[in-house]
Amino acid sequence: MIYFCCDQRRREAVRQSDLNGIDFVEVIDREAALETDRQRFLHLYLVNDPAAFVYTIDNIRIEGPNASEIVNVTMGLDGQTNVLVIEVAEPGDFSPYTINIVTSALNPLPPPEIDPALASVGFSFKVECPSPFDCQSSCDCPEPETLDTEIDYTARDFYSFRRMMLDRLSVTAPSAATGHPADLSTALVEVLAYTADQLAYQQDAATTEAYLNKARSRISLKRMTRLVDYSVDEGCNARCFCHFAVSADVHPIAPATLVIPQGSAVCTQLSEQPRTFARDDALLAQSGAVYETCHDVSALFSLHNEITFYTWSDARCYLPKGAISATLDGHFPDLEAGMYLAFEEIMGARSGSQADRQLSQRQVVLLTQVQAFDADGEPLLDPVTELPITEVNWHGADALRFPMCISSETSIEEGRRYLEPVTVARGNMVLVDHGQTISGERLPEVPLPTLSWAPGQGMQVDSAKGASCAEANCEQEQAETITPRYQPTLVNRPLTFSPDYTLGAPATELLKTPSPSETFASVSLDADDGVEVRPYHVVRDMLAADDSSLVFTTEIERDGTVSLRFGDNVYGRRPLPETQFTATYRVGVGSAGHIGADKLYHLALPIPEVTEVRNITPGEGGRNPETNAQIRKRAPFLFKTQERAVTRDDYQTLGRRVAGIQDVSCAYIHTGSWMTTFALPDPDDRVEVSDTLRTTLRDHYEKFRLAAHDVEVSSPVYVPLEVTLHVCVAPNTSKSHVRQRLLNLFSPNRLPDGALGLLHPNRFRAGETLHLSPWLAAAQNVEGVIAAKVTRFRRFGDPRTSGLVDRKLEFGRTEIARIDNDISHPGNGVFILDMDGGR
Repeated sequence: MIYFCCDQRRREAVRQSDLNGIDFVEVIDREAALETDRQRFLHLYLVNDPAAFVYTIDNIRIEGPNASEIVNVTMGLDGQTNVLVIEVAEPGDFSPYTINIVTSALNPLPPPEIDPALASVGFSFKVECPSPFDCQSSCDCPEPETLDTEIDYTARDFYSFRRMMLDRLSVTAPSAATGHPADLSTALVEVLAYTADQLAYQQDAATTEAYLNKARSRISLKRMTRLVDYSVDEGCNARCFCHFAVSADVHPIAPATLVIPQGSAVCTQLSEQPRTFARDDALLAQSGAVYETCHDVSALFSLHNEITFYTWSDARCYLPKGAISATLDGHFPDLEAGMYLAFEEIMGARSGSQADRQLSQRQVVLLTQVQAFDADGEPLLDPVTELPITEVNWHGADALRFPMCISSETSIEEGRRYLEPVTVARGNMVLVDHGQTISGERLPEVPLPTLSWAPGQGMQVDSAKGASCAEANCEQEQAETITPRYQPTLVNRPLTFSPDYTLGAPATELLKTPSPSETFASVSLDADDGVEVRPYHVVRDMLAADDSSLVFTTEIERDGTVSLRFGDNVYGRRPLPETQFTATYRVGVGSAGHIGADKLYHLALPIPEVTEVRNITPGEGGRNPETNAQIRKRAPFLFKTQERAVTRDDYQTLGRRVAGIQDVSCAYIHTGSWMTTFALPDPDDRVEVSDTLRTTLRDHYEKFRLAAHDVEVSSPVYVPLEVTLHVCVAPNTSKSHVRQRLLNLFSPNRLPDGALGLLHPNRFRAGETLHLSPWLAAAQNVEGVIAAKVTRFRRFGDPRTSGLVDRKLEFGRTEIARIDNDISHPGNGVFILDMDGGR
C-alpha cells in the first residue's frame, strides 16, 4: 500500500472480518527487568486472536539501516494470545524500522490470513528517548511542485493583466504563449484580461467610495456623513408672491370648488401663447421657470387689482418705516384678515415716470385686521368728505422695511407736478414656489426573487433549484429567497425640496430661506400590489421607521439623478414583488428659481377673466444642494459644533444662536440644592426683552443644559446716563453743520451707511465698563472740531456716580448703559452737546 491517510479506519474493518493484521508494536525500554534487555524485546499486537496460526522467526522480518537479528519469537504474553514477543540480538539505532509478517523466509508476501494493508508497521527503537519533536507523524498532504513564476500583484488594467498572463504561459505552456493576435490562446488571454480589468475597476470604485476624501458618489458621502449625525443639505426651492388681475370677479362655478387650486402652475412668458391656457406639461417645460401656487384661492376680485391709499385730504404723504397700518381709498368689503396685500411703487417719486419706479420699493404684508364697515354696519366713511374708506392693519413681522411714498411733487425741471398715487396696494395675492409637478410616472415593477440560499449548500442558486433542493435533499427546510435590489430612479430632475408652508404666516416668514431641517422632498408614491393601492410617504431617513411603515427615502447623485430607497422589513416595509409604483413629484430647486420681479406671465388654468399674471416680488429663498466639495469641507467640523452647555462661555455662545439676541451674560449661582444658570439676554437693535424672547431662549437652553442644572432667564436693568460734551468749533466753520455731524455720530440709531451710532443699544453690554476715551477720539475726528472734552459723565440724576475722575463708569452684572437721547423721555438717558466758537 502506498497511501498515507490521516484517518486510518482499516483496523476496524479487519476487526470485523476473518483476517488478522498488526495493530501496533511496543518497544520495551525502561520497563525492562535488566539493563541489558532494554530495547531488545518488541511486543507486536495483532488486531485479532491468531487462533491456530503460529508465527516463528521465519515469519517475522525487521527492515532498517542496521536491522538486528531476531533471536526468538514467542506467542502470547500474560494470557494475551494476540501478542507476539520478539527478541532481537541488540537494540537498533535512531533510524526508522519496519516489522513485516511474511509467509516464510523465502516468501516476503504476507500469509493468507494476514491483511496486506496491516502486514507491516513502522517503529523506532528509541521511541522513549527524549526528543524535541512530536512523535505523531504529520498528516498534511504535500504541496504539488509548481514552477516558480513571478506574479505581478500590482496589475490593475487590461495591458498589465495581459502581459502577466502571457509571461506565465511562456513558463507553464511555452507552445501556447505565441502572443499572436489571431492565436486562440492569445484571444482567451485577452478575454480574461478584459474581465479582470472590469473586476479591478469595480474593486477600485468600491474602495474609493469608502473614504470621505476620495468618494465620488454623492450618495456615498451622504451615507458616511450621516454616521456622524451630519445631514446633507438637498437645497430648497425659491418662492415669491404672484398677483392676478381680473376683468371681473371670479367665483367658484360650483360648491366645494376653487377658482385656483393649490398646485396650479404659473410660468414665464411663452411665445405666441395666451395669458391663460389649459395645463400642458410639455408646454410648461419650454418656459424659463415654472412656479405653482402654495394654497387654494377661493375667489378673485376686480376691485383688488389696484387700490390707492387715502391721505385724508393731505398732499405729499408717505408711510414711515415700521408702519403696520394704513387707510385705503374706497370700500373693500371682500378684504379679509388673513389675506395678503402688496405695496408697489408705480412711478418715480421725482419724475413721475414709470421707468423711474424702484422695483425694490415693494413689499407684501399679511392683513390682521380690516375695517370696511362702521358700528352700524354701514360702509366706513371719512366724516369730512364722506368718501368711503377702509382701514387695514398688518402683522408686526411685516412692518414696512422702508419709507413708502404715497404722493409727491416733481422737481423744478419736471414742472412741479403733483403726483398721486406714487404707490398702490394690490390684492389677489397668492404665494407661489418654484417647481413643476410631474404626475403619473410609472416606475419599474418590483422584480421577483430569482436567487435563493439553497438549504445546507451555502450557495446561491435560482429559485426553482432552491425549492427542489429543499424538497429533495433537505427534508422540510424551505429555501430562503434572496430579495433583489429595488432602487428605481426618477426620469426628471432636479427634485424639488420645499418647506411646509403655514397658512396665515407673515409674508416675511414665508419668503425667508428655511434651514435644511425644515425642507422635505416633494415626491409621493402610490403602490399597486394587485390587491389594493396604498400610498408611500417620503422620509428624511429610515431610522425612525418600523417594519410596517410604508415609507421611502430619496438619494440624489451629484448630477441630480434621484434614486428611491425602500425599507428592508426592519426599518420600513419592503415592497412586495410585482408591485407597481406610480410617482408624483416636482422638479426645480435652488437658485434656478431666482427670477426677477414681473417675470411670471401665464396661468395654466383656462380662466378668461384673468388679464394679468406677474410676480410682485422676485423669486427668493432658494438654496442650491450641497456639492461634494462642500460636504467634505463641512462634515468633519460637525464635532466642533457646541451641543452642550457646561461653562458660562458655553451658555453665552449658545445664546447668541437665538434670533434677536446679540449677547447673553451668564452667571453660576448655587441656589441651595443645585446649580442655577442665570442668563441675561441683550436684545439686538432694541432695549426691551419681551416675554416671547425670554421663553424662546429658555426653551433653546433646554436642549443643551446639564442634568440637575436649572436655567433662569431674566431681563437686564437698563441704567440711563447723563453725558455733556463740550466742543470747540473751528473759526469760520458753521456751528450748526458741526452739531449735525456730532449728533449723527452720537446717535442711538443706525446711520445711513449701516454703521451703528455711538449711542446705539448694540454698543453696550451687560456689566461692561464704559470708557470715555473712544468717545473723545471720535469727537476729535469730526470735521470742524478743534477740541472736545466731557464735562458731565454720570448716571442720570445721581451726581455721586460721576466718572470724570476715573474716565470710566462701571456697571453691575445685570446692568446695561442706555442713552436714548429722546427729549420726550429724558429718563432713558440724555446726551447734551455744548458748543463754543464757529459761526
